[in-house]
Amino acid sequence: MDQLLSVVRENLKEGGSVLELGCGNGKLATAISKIPGIGKVTGVDFYNEPEGLPASVQFIKQDIENLQITEKYDLIIMNQVLEHIKDPLGLMLKAKQILNTHGRIMIVVPNRYGFNNEARVYLPEHGKHYFLWDRESLQFSLERIGFVCRFYNMYTAASHSLILRYIPMLLRIQNPNLTCIAMVDV
Repeated sequence: MDQLLSVVRENLKEGGSVLELGCGNGKLATAISKIPGIGKVTGVDFYNEPEGLPASVQFIKQDIENLQITEKYDLIIMNQVLEHIKDPLGLMLKAKQILNTHGRIMIVVPNRYGFNNEARVYLPEHGKHYFLWDRESLQFSLERIGFVCRFYNMYTAASHSLILRYIPMLLRIQNPNLTCIAMVDV
């Protein structure tokens, strides 16, 4: 979670608003709401209704496949969500419409080629993953609908030790998850 919060801090200006689509138990939205200087934080989920959310986090019960939000946000987060969506690019286009100028979308998905990833093949039984993403397929798909992507190496972000920081690169081990910031290409 610390790694994700670091990416959030890096991509959100002070007072910025955050929308987490598929917020699940609300832990990430709650942690984001505690960042000093954060603006509005909203979580959306259909299958879960988080308990114990702080008053500063608004919750909307809604099916994100049929997103009906008109308010604009500075950062939209889809953490372990996009692989479960039947029309992921349709959702990205809807999210694009509710981004503020210079807004960003943070996407975290299982990496098809990631170390120790069991979801290397399409199996609907595997948590209803409709899509398997790798860096190339995610970047290609997002660029087709007008986004520019910046990927984060979470192995590198996770370690302060030079040895541990570079071992994954030397052994060509890919991150189990892809973490991408998608920005509207202007």
